[in-house]
Amino acid sequence: MKHHLTAALLLTALLASSLISCGSDATDTTVTNAPETTAETAVETEALDALDLRMLEDDGLGEVDFGGKEFHILGVDYYDYAYYIEEETGDVLEDAVFRRNSAVEERFNIKITAETMDYSTQITHLKRTVTAGDDAYQLYAGHVVSTGEAVMNGVFLNWYDIPHIDFSRPWWSNSTVEDLTYNGKTFLAVGDFALGSLNNTYCVYFNKQVANDYDLPDIYNIVNEGKWTVDCLTELSREVYRDLNGDGVSDIDDLHGMTIFVGSPVNAFLWSFGEKIVKAQPDGTMVLDYYNARVVDIYQKIYDMLWVGNTTYATLSSMTDFAIVVREKFSDGKALFMADGFSSATSVFRDSDTEYGIIPMPKWDEAQDTYYTMVDGSHDILGIPTTVSDTDYVGTIVEALNAESYKRTIPVFYDIVLKTKGSRDEESVAIIDMICQNRIFDFGYVYGGWGAAFWPQNLMTSKNADISSFYEKNRKTVDRYMEKVFTFFNEYENE
Repeated sequence: MKHHLTAALLLTALLASSLISCGSDATDTTVTNAPETTAETAVETEALDALDLRMLEDDGLGEVDFGGKEFHILGVDYYDYAYYIEEETGDVLEDAVFRRNSAVEERFNIKITAETMDYSTQITHLKRTVTAGDDAYQLYAGHVVSTGEAVMNGVFLNWYDIPHIDFSRPWWSNSTVEDLTYNGKTFLAVGDFALGSLNNTYCVYFNKQVANDYDLPDIYNIVNEGKWTVDCLTELSREVYRDLNGDGVSDIDDLHGMTIFVGSPVNAFLWSFGEKIVKAQPDGTMVLDYYNARVVDIYQKIYDMLWVGNTTYATLSSMTDFAIVVREKFSDGKALFMADGFSSATSVFRDSDTEYGIIPMPKWDEAQDTYYTMVDGSHDILGIPTTVSDTDYVGTIVEALNAESYKRTIPVFYDIVLKTKGSRDEESVAIIDMICQNRIFDFGYVYGGWGAAFWPQNLMTSKNADISSFYEKNRKTVDRYMEKVFTFFNEYENE
């Protein structure tokens, strides 16, 4: 349980955050001109939990006066609240975004503005401004798949050419380096400023009341012991199935072990089982590896989980119906598990009375090294337009915005997801942290142009487990497209 923070403690933390300077080793910090450490302040620091301690993380950017320059963001409209809020509204997340932007504005003497539009027109608009040579936007945040398609139009700079960007810092996803970097280049990056990449992270919810009613083992313990696998999910699901309406048919009115929309959530299992469309090589290049013997087994396992027996209630309804059918079935206590994104917690369940826990997507087996997940393709990803004239300025502000998001907006987001008010369940925070740290942003998903990354949902929607035939029919299209992507990366030169 979190200790409540006093005003004095918050002041101590905020003072320390402006005085701590990090060296090359993230754990080696040096404090310059800091107040003398006393036993009292040491105890106060210990009272901070892991999320509060983020405020002590120095971004190393120092103090720079940019003379009132404007920093303009082009974002996608359904995440407008994450980029810019004009004033505090009383909504805890919007207020955190406002305070984040205000902190960066005041520190660097700049003015942040944002423009948002529908993702279907957003990238076209950016292309027009780049073609015109107009330095209209300093940061782009757009729909990941559509943005990935646009990269080969030459509208974004290589992130590794931007000063002050440090992908080793905790406000950047490790996957930006490990999965999105090809031959020392990446044109798109995932940082904490892109709140959609957190909101749309896939996980599994479990209904605590159902788990208690059927005297199931401690599900958090199963996760922490590394035993949360797809077979475990299936076994626990089988234990709770009940034909509640007595009609002898597995239908929506029954109690199921799991419920899921057969669409984007199904894609997440491929990554949670440790597979990728494109895999990085020791020499910094990438190879396609979206079809192999293990992948064949995975498709069969997903098919059996969804369509064989009565362990899962899977719906082929539209996304609108999904929100009604699947999420309400879970919140009504008619499903033990539900595979979905954090977005259910921040929207549908935010004001509900449902007692739920959040755990990772399952592993393939206990031998798998850790839990993995992916993020729904509607999330936003970050790019720097090629028309940016002052990369030193832009790199400073982008790094600061992501750092302040890590400190100010992400902890508030966690509180909303976990439905906490004034205190935190540290075990749940640790699990959410683990889920977020192990998000995979697959090169073949981001830059793949709606290709093989979407095969799981396409096949399962048609109730087809025959990945081998599907591969033979579609592989040439995927291979040709990705070859163009690889060629673009190989030939790119910063002019």
